[in-house]
Amino acid sequence: MSRITDAWEAERLAYQQRYANACAKIKESQENEKEFYQGKSVGAMLEMSYVLIVIFGLSCKQVEELERNKGFTDADFN
Repeated sequence: MSRITDAWEAERLAYQQRYANACAKIKESQENEKEFYQGKSVGAMLEMSYVLIVIFGLSCKQVEELERNKGFTDADFN
């Protein structure tokens, strides 16, 4: 059972990193208003946050922590 939980945690951390990278790209692309307002990047980010909440069980607060901590929740540091 430990191998399963280890794999789950590894996938959660990898997905959190992808989410943080997507957030960083969106912040950079805000300068390019055309891409930002088309919603392509924003829609992907919202879908990723949904997966983090529904599938991996993170709270909305933890998703905000990911953006602030570059892919890690405060609990991941402990």
